[in-house]
Amino acid sequence: MNLIDKILWGILTLIMLLALTWGLVIGLPSSIPDVALKSERISIEELRKNLTPDQISSLNENMLPAPNPEKPSSTRRTPQSEVFRINRPLLKKLGNRTECQQELMNASSQLMEDGSLKIFNIQAGCLFDKVGLKDDDRLKMVNGQPIDFSSIGAVISSHTNSLDQLNSGAPVVIQIERRGKTIALVIDPTGL
Repeated sequence: MNLIDKILWGILTLIMLLALTWGLVIGLPSSIPDVALKSERISIEELRKNLTPDQISSLNENMLPAPNPEKPSSTRRTPQSEVFRINRPLLKKLGNRTECQQELMNASSQLMEDGSLKIFNIQAGCLFDKVGLKDDDRLKMVNGQPIDFSSIGAVISSHTNSLDQLNSGAPVVIQIERRGKTIALVIDPTGL
């Protein structure tokens, strides 16, 4: 093997190592076909039947809207809820940051002054659609914690925590604002 061959093999090896590292750190697009991604809208009562008392307590707390500092004496009522039971392939695809970033690029989004994220142009059958998001929804809180979409660290942390919770079998609550109303989207990972 001459010197040029060694250099070419070295460059090829370096490129392969960089591609492998990129795939492990950033994530590769999923190979799960979209037809395998299933979600089903169920009632909150049906969800509660399959939860432990601790999970029900956590769910109830996470569904409450954030306290209103302008009205400290106001009561926090549980908002309207929509529950979507998802299967393992959909959970796996939601867990892939690259897939989620691709979804945001396929739809349109706008960062709001309060740090929430308004999403629009959601395509039928996409990940966002399968978990109940609709055009002009504003993502405000995840599991009772306000999320600031202007901070990439906060978004990654929230994504990681939510994924850990879903993988443990516990539901995740995403509070959105839809046409001026607070709605709790509950993602149930128990499959179909």
